[in-house]
Amino acid sequence: MNQNKSGPGTSLVGWNIKSWLSASVNTLDDADLELVYCGSDVPSSQCLSLVKESIPAWQSRAVNFDEGDFFVLSGQQKPVVIMRAKSPTEAQKRDAGLLAPSAYGQARDLVGRAVSEVRKFKSQKVNLRFESCQDREILGALVGLELAAYSYKQSVAAQPAPFPALGLSVKAELKDEAQAIAMGTNIARHLVNSPPNLLYPQSFANAVVELFANVPGLSIDVWDEARLQKENMGLILGVGGGSENRPCMVHLRYRPEGKSEAPLALVGKGITFDCGGLDIKDPAGMRLMKKDMGGAAAAVGTLYWMTQSQFARPLDVYIPLAENAISGKSYRPGDILRAKNGMTVEIHNTDAEGRLVLADAMAVAGSQSGSDKPAAIMVVATLTGAIKIGLGSDVAGFFSTDEALGQVISKRSQEWGDLMWRMPLFDGYRSRLDTNVADINHCATGSYGGAITAALFLTEFAKGYPFSHMDIYAWTDGERGALREAGGSGQAVQCLAGVLQSFGL
Repeated sequence: MNQNKSGPGTSLVGWNIKSWLSASVNTLDDADLELVYCGSDVPSSQCLSLVKESIPAWQSRAVNFDEGDFFVLSGQQKPVVIMRAKSPTEAQKRDAGLLAPSAYGQARDLVGRAVSEVRKFKSQKVNLRFESCQDREILGALVGLELAAYSYKQSVAAQPAPFPALGLSVKAELKDEAQAIAMGTNIARHLVNSPPNLLYPQSFANAVVELFANVPGLSIDVWDEARLQKENMGLILGVGGGSENRPCMVHLRYRPEGKSEAPLALVGKGITFDCGGLDIKDPAGMRLMKKDMGGAAAAVGTLYWMTQSQFARPLDVYIPLAENAISGKSYRPGDILRAKNGMTVEIHNTDAEGRLVLADAMAVAGSQSGSDKPAAIMVVATLTGAIKIGLGSDVAGFFSTDEALGQVISKRSQEWGDLMWRMPLFDGYRSRLDTNVADINHCATGSYGGAITAALFLTEFAKGYPFSHMDIYAWTDGERGALREAGGSGQAVQCLAGVLQSFGL
Protein backbone atom coordinates (compact mmCIF):
# COMPACT_ATOMS: atom_id res chain seq x y z
CA MET A 1 0.00 0.00 0.00
CA ASN A 2 1.44 3.33 -1.05
CA GLN A 3 1.01 5.53 2.01
CA ASN A 4 2.47 8.56 0.22
CA LYS A 5 -0.54 9.33 -1.91
CA SER A 6 -4.21 9.84 -1.33
CA GLY A 7 -5.91 6.48 -1.43
CA PRO A 8 -7.84 3.87 0.53
CA GLY A 9 -8.09 4.12 4.28
CA THR A 10 -5.99 2.05 6.64
CA SER A 11 -8.62 0.51 8.92
CA LEU A 12 -11.39 -2.01 8.38
CA VAL A 13 -13.73 -3.57 10.97
CA GLY A 14 -11.21 -3.46 13.81
CA TRP A 15 -8.16 -4.13 11.63
CA ASN A 16 -5.48 -1.49 11.36
CA ILE A 17 -4.46 -2.62 7.88
CA LYS A 18 -0.75 -3.32 7.75
CA SER A 19 1.39 -4.75 4.98
CA TRP A 20 4.49 -6.82 5.68
CA LEU A 21 5.88 -6.13 2.23
CA SER A 22 5.66 -2.38 2.69
CA ALA A 23 8.17 -2.60 5.56
CA SER A 24 10.67 -4.78 3.67
CA VAL A 25 14.26 -3.64 3.15
CA ASN A 26 17.19 -4.83 1.08
CA THR A 27 18.85 -8.12 1.95
CA LEU A 28 19.73 -8.35 5.64
CA ASP A 29 23.32 -9.33 6.53
CA ASP A 30 22.35 -10.64 9.96
CA ALA A 31 19.17 -12.57 9.14
CA ASP A 32 18.35 -15.52 11.41
CA LEU A 33 16.39 -17.43 8.74
CA GLU A 34 17.01 -17.77 5.01
CA LEU A 35 14.23 -18.51 2.52
CA VAL A 36 15.44 -19.50 -0.94
CA TYR A 37 13.11 -19.87 -3.93
CA CYS A 38 14.53 -21.60 -6.99
CA GLY A 39 12.90 -20.71 -10.27
CA SER A 40 11.64 -23.26 -12.74
CA ASP A 41 14.63 -22.45 -14.98
CA VAL A 42 16.99 -23.90 -12.36
CA PRO A 43 17.41 -27.66 -12.91
CA SER A 44 16.34 -29.56 -9.80
CA SER A 45 19.78 -31.17 -9.66
CA GLN A 46 21.38 -27.75 -9.21
CA CYS A 47 19.08 -26.32 -6.54
CA LEU A 48 20.99 -27.78 -3.62
CA SER A 49 24.24 -26.23 -4.82
CA LEU A 50 22.73 -22.80 -4.14
CA VAL A 51 22.76 -23.44 -0.38
CA LYS A 52 25.34 -26.23 -0.06
CA GLU A 53 27.89 -24.04 1.67
CA SER A 54 25.28 -22.98 4.25
CA ILE A 55 24.30 -26.47 5.44
CA PRO A 56 26.10 -29.49 6.98
CA ALA A 57 27.08 -32.16 4.47
CA TRP A 58 24.66 -34.72 5.92
CA GLN A 59 21.72 -32.40 5.19
CA SER A 60 22.37 -32.73 1.47
CA ARG A 61 20.99 -36.27 1.56
CA ALA A 62 17.64 -34.95 2.83
CA VAL A 63 17.00 -32.91 -0.29
CA ASN A 64 15.54 -34.47 -3.43
CA PHE A 65 13.62 -32.08 -5.64
CA ASP A 66 12.46 -34.96 -7.79
CA GLU A 67 10.35 -36.09 -4.83
CA GLY A 68 9.53 -32.88 -2.94
CA ASP A 69 9.26 -29.13 -3.34
CA PHE A 70 9.85 -27.78 0.18
CA PHE A 71 12.76 -28.54 2.51
CA VAL A 72 13.66 -27.12 5.93
CA LEU A 73 17.38 -27.53 6.60
CA SER A 74 19.62 -26.97 9.62
CA GLY A 75 22.15 -24.47 8.35
CA GLN A 76 25.66 -23.93 9.65
CA GLN A 77 24.60 -20.64 11.24
CA LYS A 78 20.84 -20.41 10.67
CA PRO A 79 17.96 -22.50 9.32
CA VAL A 80 17.46 -22.52 5.56
CA VAL A 81 14.18 -23.18 3.74
CA ILE A 82 14.66 -24.06 0.08
CA MET A 83 11.77 -24.35 -2.37
CA ARG A 84 11.26 -25.23 -6.01
CA ALA A 85 7.94 -25.88 -7.69
CA LYS A 86 7.39 -29.27 -9.28
CA SER A 87 6.52 -29.59 -12.94
CA PRO A 88 2.84 -30.36 -13.53
CA THR A 89 2.07 -34.07 -13.62
CA GLU A 90 0.24 -35.72 -16.47
CA ALA A 91 -2.86 -35.87 -14.28
CA GLN A 92 -2.65 -32.14 -13.62
CA LYS A 93 -2.43 -31.46 -17.36
CA ARG A 94 -5.87 -32.95 -17.95
CA ASP A 95 -8.81 -30.77 -18.95
CA ALA A 96 -6.59 -28.65 -21.21
CA GLY A 97 -4.46 -27.76 -18.19
CA LEU A 98 -7.08 -25.32 -16.92
CA LEU A 99 -6.79 -26.71 -13.39
CA ALA A 100 -3.03 -27.23 -13.45
CA PRO A 101 -0.86 -25.42 -10.89
CA SER A 102 0.67 -22.25 -12.33
CA ALA A 103 4.10 -20.79 -11.71
CA TYR A 104 2.47 -17.89 -9.86
CA GLY A 105 0.22 -20.12 -7.75
CA GLN A 106 2.95 -22.58 -6.80
CA ALA A 107 5.33 -19.82 -5.74
CA ARG A 108 2.56 -18.16 -3.72
CA ASP A 109 1.68 -21.32 -1.87
CA LEU A 110 5.22 -22.55 -1.26
CA VAL A 111 6.44 -19.23 0.13
CA GLY A 112 3.20 -18.94 2.10
CA ARG A 113 4.02 -22.27 3.72
CA ALA A 114 7.46 -20.94 4.56
CA VAL A 115 5.88 -18.23 6.72
CA SER A 116 4.81 -21.00 9.10
CA GLU A 117 8.50 -21.84 9.53
CA VAL A 118 9.19 -18.16 10.26
CA ARG A 119 6.72 -18.41 13.11
CA LYS A 120 8.04 -21.76 14.37
CA PHE A 121 11.58 -20.45 14.58
CA LYS A 122 10.38 -17.16 16.15
CA SER A 123 12.57 -15.40 13.61
CA GLN A 124 13.31 -11.72 14.02
CA LYS A 125 15.07 -11.13 10.71
CA VAL A 126 14.25 -13.05 7.55
CA ASN A 127 15.76 -12.97 4.08
CA LEU A 128 13.89 -14.12 0.98
CA ARG A 129 16.18 -14.86 -1.94
CA PHE A 130 15.19 -15.62 -5.52
CA GLU A 131 17.37 -17.69 -7.82
CA SER A 132 16.73 -17.47 -11.59
CA CYS A 133 13.01 -16.73 -11.13
CA GLN A 134 10.59 -15.35 -13.68
CA ASP A 135 8.61 -12.25 -12.70
CA ARG A 136 5.41 -14.31 -12.30
CA GLU A 137 7.14 -16.54 -9.77
CA ILE A 138 8.46 -13.57 -7.81
CA LEU A 139 5.04 -11.92 -7.87
CA GLY A 140 3.38 -15.08 -6.57
CA ALA A 141 5.98 -15.55 -3.85
CA LEU A 142 5.52 -11.99 -2.59
CA VAL A 143 1.74 -12.40 -2.58
CA GLY A 144 2.20 -15.63 -0.60
CA LEU A 145 4.22 -13.79 2.05
CA GLU A 146 1.47 -11.24 2.55
CA LEU A 147 -1.39 -13.75 2.56
CA ALA A 148 0.35 -16.00 5.07
CA ALA A 149 1.10 -13.07 7.37
CA TYR A 150 -2.61 -12.32 7.85
CA SER A 151 -4.32 -13.74 10.94
CA TYR A 152 -7.79 -12.64 12.02
CA LYS A 153 -7.17 -12.85 15.78
CA GLN A 154 -3.85 -11.09 15.44
CA SER A 155 -5.33 -8.42 13.17
CA VAL A 156 -7.93 -7.33 15.71
CA ALA A 157 -5.81 -7.79 18.86
CA ALA A 158 -5.09 -4.67 20.86
CA GLN A 159 -1.35 -5.22 20.36
CA PRO A 160 -0.77 -7.47 17.35
CA ALA A 161 2.57 -9.23 17.17
CA PRO A 162 4.99 -7.28 14.96
CA PHE A 163 6.21 -8.84 11.74
CA PRO A 164 9.88 -9.82 11.68
CA ALA A 165 12.21 -7.67 9.61
CA LEU A 166 12.04 -8.79 5.98
CA GLY A 167 14.93 -8.53 3.58
CA LEU A 168 14.50 -8.96 -0.16
CA SER A 169 15.81 -7.42 -3.35
CA VAL A 170 13.18 -7.27 -6.11
CA LYS A 171 11.92 -4.77 -8.63
CA ALA A 172 9.80 -2.08 -7.00
CA GLU A 173 6.94 -2.55 -9.45
CA LEU A 174 6.69 -6.26 -8.59
CA LYS A 175 6.56 -5.49 -4.89
CA ASP A 176 3.90 -2.83 -5.40
CA GLU A 177 1.76 -5.13 -7.53
CA ALA A 178 2.08 -8.00 -5.07
CA GLN A 179 1.13 -5.72 -2.22
CA ALA A 180 -1.96 -4.50 -4.06
CA ILE A 181 -3.31 -7.95 -4.96
CA ALA A 182 -2.42 -9.54 -1.62
CA MET A 183 -3.91 -6.78 0.49
CA GLY A 184 -7.04 -6.78 -1.67
CA THR A 185 -7.33 -10.52 -1.02
CA ASN A 186 -6.71 -10.07 2.70
CA ILE A 187 -9.37 -7.37 2.87
CA ALA A 188 -11.86 -9.83 1.38
CA ARG A 189 -10.73 -12.46 3.91
CA HIS A 190 -11.11 -10.04 6.81
CA LEU A 191 -14.61 -9.01 5.82
CA VAL A 192 -15.67 -12.66 5.64
CA ASN A 193 -14.03 -13.41 9.00
CA SER A 194 -15.75 -10.52 10.76
CA PRO A 195 -18.66 -11.66 12.99
CA PRO A 196 -22.22 -10.76 12.00
CA ASN A 197 -22.85 -8.81 15.19
CA LEU A 198 -20.17 -6.39 13.98
CA LEU A 199 -20.70 -6.66 10.23
CA TYR A 200 -24.32 -6.11 9.21
CA PRO A 201 -25.70 -4.14 6.25
CA GLN A 202 -25.20 -0.63 7.59
CA SER A 203 -21.83 -1.31 9.24
CA PHE A 204 -20.62 -3.00 6.05
CA ALA A 205 -21.65 0.06 4.06
CA ASN A 206 -19.94 2.35 6.58
CA ALA A 207 -16.75 0.27 6.41
CA VAL A 208 -16.67 0.51 2.62
CA VAL A 209 -17.25 4.27 2.70
CA GLU A 210 -14.41 4.69 5.19
CA LEU A 211 -12.04 2.41 3.28
CA PHE A 212 -12.46 4.25 -0.04
CA ALA A 213 -13.17 7.76 1.22
CA ASN A 214 -10.03 9.38 -0.22
CA VAL A 215 -9.57 7.61 -3.54
CA PRO A 216 -9.29 9.99 -6.53
CA GLY A 217 -11.89 9.28 -9.19
CA LEU A 218 -14.07 7.17 -6.88
CA SER A 219 -17.55 8.23 -5.77
CA ILE A 220 -19.67 6.28 -3.29
CA ASP A 221 -23.45 6.28 -3.02
CA VAL A 222 -25.26 4.35 -0.28
CA TRP A 223 -28.90 3.60 -1.02
CA ASP A 224 -30.76 3.31 2.28
CA GLU A 225 -34.13 1.61 2.71
CA ALA A 226 -36.06 4.69 1.67
CA ARG A 227 -34.02 4.93 -1.54
CA LEU A 228 -34.54 1.22 -2.23
CA GLN A 229 -38.29 1.76 -1.90
CA LYS A 230 -38.15 4.78 -4.21
CA GLU A 231 -36.23 2.70 -6.77
CA ASN A 232 -38.82 -0.13 -6.57
CA MET A 233 -36.25 -2.71 -5.49
CA GLY A 234 -38.77 -5.15 -4.11
CA LEU A 235 -36.47 -8.18 -4.10
CA ILE A 236 -33.81 -6.82 -1.75
CA LEU A 237 -36.52 -5.21 0.39
CA GLY A 238 -38.29 -8.56 0.67
CA VAL A 239 -35.13 -10.43 1.68
CA GLY A 240 -34.09 -7.83 4.24
CA GLY A 241 -37.56 -7.11 5.58
CA GLY A 242 -37.41 -9.55 8.50
CA SER A 243 -34.29 -8.13 10.15
CA GLU A 244 -33.80 -5.22 12.53
CA ASN A 245 -30.70 -4.46 10.47
CA ARG A 246 -32.29 -2.85 7.44
CA PRO A 247 -31.12 -3.52 3.88
CA CYS A 248 -29.15 -1.07 1.76
CA MET A 249 -27.01 -1.02 -1.38
CA VAL A 250 -23.59 0.50 -1.98
CA HIS A 251 -22.66 1.76 -5.44
CA LEU A 252 -18.98 2.56 -5.98
CA ARG A 253 -18.31 4.41 -9.23
CA TYR A 254 -14.63 4.40 -10.23
CA ARG A 255 -13.57 6.65 -13.09
CA PRO A 256 -9.76 6.96 -13.07
CA GLU A 257 -8.33 9.98 -14.83
CA GLY A 258 -7.46 9.48 -18.47
CA LYS A 259 -9.51 6.31 -18.92
CA SER A 260 -12.44 6.41 -21.32
CA GLU A 261 -13.43 2.75 -21.83
CA ALA A 262 -16.95 1.65 -21.09
CA PRO A 263 -17.13 0.62 -17.43
CA LEU A 264 -17.45 -2.95 -16.25
CA ALA A 265 -20.16 -3.69 -13.68
CA LEU A 266 -19.20 -5.99 -10.81
CA VAL A 267 -22.01 -7.12 -8.49
CA GLY A 268 -21.17 -8.85 -5.20
CA LYS A 269 -23.69 -10.69 -3.03
CA GLY A 270 -23.81 -9.10 0.42
CA ILE A 271 -25.96 -11.25 2.71
CA THR A 272 -24.23 -10.43 5.98
CA PHE A 273 -25.91 -13.35 7.74
CA ASP A 274 -28.25 -16.01 6.39
CA CYS A 275 -30.37 -18.08 8.72
CA GLY A 276 -32.44 -19.24 5.76
CA GLY A 277 -35.45 -17.10 6.62
CA LEU A 278 -38.68 -18.98 7.25
CA ASP A 279 -37.15 -21.94 5.40
CA ILE A 280 -34.66 -22.01 8.24
CA LYS A 281 -31.32 -23.74 7.95
CA ASP A 282 -30.27 -26.52 10.30
CA PRO A 283 -27.58 -25.58 12.85
CA ALA A 284 -24.71 -27.07 10.84
CA GLY A 285 -25.80 -25.25 7.70
CA MET A 286 -26.18 -21.94 9.52
CA ARG A 287 -22.91 -21.95 11.44
CA LEU A 288 -20.73 -20.40 8.72
CA MET A 289 -23.34 -18.08 7.27
CA LYS A 290 -21.39 -14.97 8.22
CA LYS A 291 -19.50 -15.83 5.01
CA ASP A 292 -22.58 -15.35 2.84
CA MET A 293 -21.27 -11.91 1.92
CA GLY A 294 -18.12 -13.47 0.42
CA GLY A 295 -19.04 -12.17 -3.03
CA ALA A 296 -19.37 -8.60 -1.75
CA ALA A 297 -16.06 -9.03 0.08
CA ALA A 298 -14.40 -10.19 -3.15
CA ALA A 299 -15.80 -7.19 -5.02
CA VAL A 300 -14.43 -4.81 -2.37
CA GLY A 301 -11.04 -6.53 -2.42
CA THR A 302 -10.91 -6.37 -6.22
CA LEU A 303 -11.67 -2.64 -6.22
CA TYR A 304 -8.98 -2.13 -3.56
CA TRP A 305 -6.46 -3.91 -5.81
CA MET A 306 -7.44 -1.73 -8.74
CA THR A 307 -7.15 1.55 -6.85
CA GLN A 308 -3.70 0.56 -5.57
CA SER A 309 -2.22 -1.06 -8.69
CA GLN A 310 -0.77 0.52 -11.78
CA PHE A 311 -3.69 -0.89 -13.76
CA ALA A 312 -6.93 1.08 -13.81
CA ARG A 313 -10.12 1.13 -15.85
CA PRO A 314 -13.67 2.43 -15.29
CA LEU A 315 -15.54 0.11 -12.93
CA ASP A 316 -18.89 0.14 -11.15
CA VAL A 317 -19.22 -2.04 -8.06
CA TYR A 318 -22.71 -2.77 -6.73
CA ILE A 319 -23.06 -4.33 -3.28
CA PRO A 320 -26.63 -5.23 -2.27
CA LEU A 321 -26.64 -5.75 1.51
CA ALA A 322 -29.25 -7.54 3.60
CA GLU A 323 -29.60 -9.88 6.53
CA ASN A 324 -31.89 -12.87 5.95
CA ALA A 325 -33.66 -13.16 9.30
CA ILE A 326 -36.93 -14.31 10.82
CA SER A 327 -39.69 -12.10 12.23
CA GLY A 328 -43.29 -11.26 11.57
CA LYS A 329 -42.08 -9.15 8.64
CA SER A 330 -40.13 -11.94 6.95
CA TYR A 331 -40.93 -12.74 3.35
CA ARG A 332 -42.64 -16.09 2.80
CA PRO A 333 -42.71 -18.97 0.32
CA GLY A 334 -45.53 -18.14 -2.06
CA ASP A 335 -45.02 -14.37 -1.89
CA ILE A 336 -44.77 -12.49 -5.17
CA LEU A 337 -42.21 -9.68 -5.21
CA ARG A 338 -41.60 -7.11 -7.94
CA ALA A 339 -38.02 -6.55 -9.05
CA LYS A 340 -36.37 -3.27 -10.00
CA ASN A 341 -36.81 -4.12 -13.70
CA GLY A 342 -40.56 -4.72 -13.27
CA MET A 343 -40.49 -8.53 -13.35
CA THR A 344 -42.67 -10.33 -10.82
CA VAL A 345 -40.94 -13.12 -8.92
CA GLU A 346 -42.64 -15.94 -7.03
CA ILE A 347 -40.79 -16.98 -3.88
CA HIS A 348 -40.28 -20.71 -3.66
CA ASN A 349 -37.65 -21.01 -0.90
CA THR A 350 -36.59 -18.15 1.38
CA ASP A 351 -33.15 -19.76 1.72
CA ALA A 352 -32.46 -18.92 -1.93
CA GLU A 353 -32.22 -15.24 -1.11
CA GLY A 354 -28.89 -14.34 -2.69
CA ARG A 355 -30.10 -14.42 -6.28
CA LEU A 356 -32.89 -12.01 -5.33
CA VAL A 357 -30.66 -9.24 -3.99
CA LEU A 358 -28.27 -9.77 -6.89
CA ALA A 359 -31.10 -9.49 -9.43
CA ASP A 360 -32.16 -6.07 -8.16
CA ALA A 361 -28.58 -4.79 -8.18
CA MET A 362 -28.01 -6.23 -11.67
CA ALA A 363 -31.13 -4.41 -12.86
CA VAL A 364 -29.64 -1.15 -11.59
CA ALA A 365 -26.38 -1.88 -13.41
CA GLY A 366 -28.23 -2.74 -16.62
CA SER A 367 -30.27 0.46 -16.50
CA GLN A 368 -27.23 2.73 -16.84
CA SER A 369 -26.90 4.64 -20.09
CA GLY A 370 -24.52 6.77 -22.09
CA SER A 371 -20.91 6.64 -20.93
CA ASP A 372 -22.02 4.72 -17.81
CA LYS A 373 -23.52 1.83 -19.78
CA PRO A 374 -21.53 -1.27 -18.77
CA ALA A 375 -19.47 -3.30 -21.22
CA ALA A 376 -20.36 -6.42 -19.23
CA ILE A 377 -22.06 -7.43 -15.99
CA MET A 378 -20.10 -9.78 -13.74
CA VAL A 379 -21.49 -11.34 -10.57
CA VAL A 380 -19.54 -12.94 -7.72
CA ALA A 381 -21.48 -14.71 -4.99
CA THR A 382 -21.56 -17.51 -2.45
CA LEU A 383 -24.72 -18.58 -4.18
CA THR A 384 -25.33 -22.33 -3.99
CA GLY A 385 -24.30 -25.36 -2.00
CA ALA A 386 -24.84 -27.32 -5.19
CA ILE A 387 -21.65 -25.93 -6.73
CA LYS A 388 -19.58 -27.10 -3.76
CA ILE A 389 -21.12 -30.57 -4.00
CA GLY A 390 -20.08 -30.71 -7.64
CA LEU A 391 -16.63 -29.08 -7.49
CA GLY A 392 -15.54 -29.13 -3.85
CA SER A 393 -14.31 -26.16 -1.85
CA ASP A 394 -11.07 -25.43 -3.76
CA VAL A 395 -12.55 -24.95 -7.25
CA ALA A 396 -15.29 -22.40 -7.87
CA GLY A 397 -17.83 -22.74 -10.64
CA PHE A 398 -18.64 -20.02 -13.10
CA PHE A 399 -21.18 -19.41 -15.85
CA SER A 400 -21.05 -17.07 -18.81
CA THR A 401 -23.31 -16.05 -21.67
CA ASP A 402 -20.32 -14.71 -23.60
CA GLU A 403 -17.70 -17.03 -25.09
CA ALA A 404 -14.84 -14.52 -25.07
CA LEU A 405 -15.48 -13.59 -21.45
CA GLY A 406 -15.80 -17.24 -20.47
CA GLN A 407 -12.46 -18.10 -22.06
CA VAL A 408 -10.74 -15.21 -20.28
CA ILE A 409 -12.07 -16.33 -16.89
CA SER A 410 -10.92 -19.93 -17.48
CA LYS A 411 -7.41 -18.87 -18.49
CA ARG A 412 -6.90 -16.22 -15.85
CA SER A 413 -8.21 -18.38 -13.02
CA GLN A 414 -5.53 -20.97 -13.83
CA GLU A 415 -2.76 -18.41 -14.25
CA TRP A 416 -3.61 -16.73 -10.94
CA GLY A 417 -4.07 -20.00 -9.03
CA ASP A 418 -7.66 -19.00 -8.18
CA LEU A 419 -9.34 -21.92 -9.87
CA MET A 420 -12.71 -21.64 -11.61
CA TRP A 421 -14.43 -24.25 -13.77
CA ARG A 422 -16.96 -23.28 -16.40
CA MET A 423 -20.40 -24.79 -15.89
CA PRO A 424 -23.13 -25.09 -18.53
CA LEU A 425 -26.01 -22.66 -18.76
CA PHE A 426 -28.22 -25.53 -19.92
CA ASP A 427 -31.36 -23.92 -21.25
CA GLY A 428 -33.26 -27.20 -20.92
CA TYR A 429 -33.59 -26.44 -17.20
CA ARG A 430 -35.08 -22.97 -17.76
CA SER A 431 -38.65 -24.32 -17.69
CA ARG A 432 -38.11 -25.29 -14.04
CA LEU A 433 -38.37 -21.58 -13.23
CA ASP A 434 -41.79 -21.24 -14.86
CA THR A 435 -44.76 -20.37 -12.66
CA ASN A 436 -48.47 -19.78 -13.26
CA VAL A 437 -48.67 -16.75 -10.96
CA ALA A 438 -45.65 -14.57 -11.83
CA ASP A 439 -43.09 -13.87 -14.53
CA ILE A 440 -40.60 -16.26 -12.96
CA ASN A 441 -40.09 -18.54 -9.97
CA HIS A 442 -36.80 -17.70 -8.32
CA CYS A 443 -35.93 -21.23 -7.24
CA ALA A 444 -36.49 -24.39 -9.26
CA THR A 445 -38.41 -27.35 -7.95
CA GLY A 446 -36.43 -30.55 -7.49
CA SER A 447 -33.03 -31.09 -5.92
CA TYR A 448 -30.75 -31.41 -8.95
CA GLY A 449 -28.96 -28.82 -11.07
CA GLY A 450 -29.40 -26.11 -8.44
CA ALA A 451 -26.31 -24.12 -9.41
CA ILE A 452 -27.43 -24.07 -13.05
CA THR A 453 -30.99 -22.95 -12.36
CA ALA A 454 -29.70 -20.23 -10.03
CA ALA A 455 -27.45 -18.95 -12.83
CA LEU A 456 -30.33 -19.15 -15.32
CA PHE A 457 -32.39 -16.97 -12.99
CA LEU A 458 -29.63 -14.36 -12.93
CA THR A 459 -29.28 -14.30 -16.71
CA GLU A 460 -32.84 -12.94 -16.88
CA PHE A 461 -31.54 -9.72 -15.31
CA ALA A 462 -28.49 -9.36 -17.58
CA LYS A 463 -30.18 -9.57 -20.96
CA GLY A 464 -28.43 -7.45 -23.56
CA TYR A 465 -25.04 -7.62 -21.84
CA PRO A 466 -22.13 -10.05 -21.78
CA PHE A 467 -22.62 -11.75 -18.43
CA SER A 468 -20.67 -13.96 -16.05
CA HIS A 469 -21.45 -15.35 -12.62
CA MET A 470 -18.85 -16.82 -10.25
CA ASP A 471 -20.34 -19.21 -7.68
CA ILE A 472 -17.71 -19.30 -4.92
CA TYR A 473 -17.19 -20.82 -1.46
CA ALA A 474 -15.10 -17.92 -0.04
CA TRP A 475 -13.77 -20.06 2.82
CA THR A 476 -11.01 -22.51 3.62
CA ASP A 477 -11.75 -25.18 6.22
CA GLY A 478 -8.08 -25.44 7.23
CA GLU A 479 -4.54 -24.56 6.18
CA ARG A 480 -4.21 -24.52 2.41
CA GLY A 481 -1.25 -23.14 0.49
CA ALA A 482 -0.57 -19.55 1.50
CA LEU A 483 -3.71 -19.48 3.68
CA ARG A 484 -2.32 -20.53 7.04
CA GLU A 485 -5.56 -20.66 9.01
CA ALA A 486 -9.17 -21.63 8.51
CA GLY A 487 -11.48 -18.77 7.58
CA GLY A 488 -12.13 -16.39 4.73
CA SER A 489 -10.11 -17.29 1.63
CA GLY A 490 -10.48 -14.20 -0.55
CA GLN A 491 -11.59 -16.49 -3.38
CA ALA A 492 -12.17 -14.74 -6.72
CA VAL A 493 -10.11 -11.59 -6.00
CA GLN A 494 -6.99 -12.81 -7.80
CA CYS A 495 -8.98 -14.25 -10.69
CA LEU A 496 -11.00 -11.05 -11.06
CA ALA A 497 -7.78 -9.01 -11.12
CA GLY A 498 -6.57 -11.09 -14.05
CA VAL A 499 -9.91 -10.89 -15.83
CA LEU A 500 -10.18 -7.11 -15.47
CA GLN A 501 -6.66 -6.68 -16.81
CA SER A 502 -7.54 -8.84 -19.81
CA PHE A 503 -11.01 -7.57 -20.66
CA GLY A 504 -11.33 -6.34 -24.20
CA LEU A 505 -7.84 -7.44 -25.25
